[in-house]
Amino acid sequence: MQNINQRWIRKSPYSVRETADRLLAKLAEFPEVMIVADVDQQKVAALSNKKVDEAVCLLFQNTKLVGNLLASNIEVGFDLPIKAFIWKAKDGQVWIRCNDIDQMDDFYTLNGGNGAIEAIYSLLPGWLDHTVS
Repeated sequence: MQNINQRWIRKSPYSVRETADRLLAKLAEFPEVMIVADVDQQKVAALSNKKVDEAVCLLFQNTKLVGNLLASNIEVGFDLPIKAFIWKAKDGQVWIRCNDIDQMDDFYTLNGGNGAIEAIYSLLPGWLDHTVS
């Protein structure tokens, strides 16, 4: 695996689907969080007769924060909504990884996105921790 900021990736003791469902349940506690998509990548690959290990991609965004990010630099919309990718690695270990918010802040010169980056720091790592606890 590449050099990944450890703030945004976790090992999960659960199956891919259970990990995804745990994150979705946590996100449901926050009415301002919009679930945009829940994509079973294994099923998508099967449409082209390809077999891949279990993988789910969740897309979500906080409706109270997205405007601050976009107002800082509209181009950040390319990396929104936030993506959580959950997959079973070749060794059987399940992982969950989401957008590297630090990299997003730097790349788009958001300078904190009018407070949105700090708010994300206060929420997203905890959501990941809860998902795998």
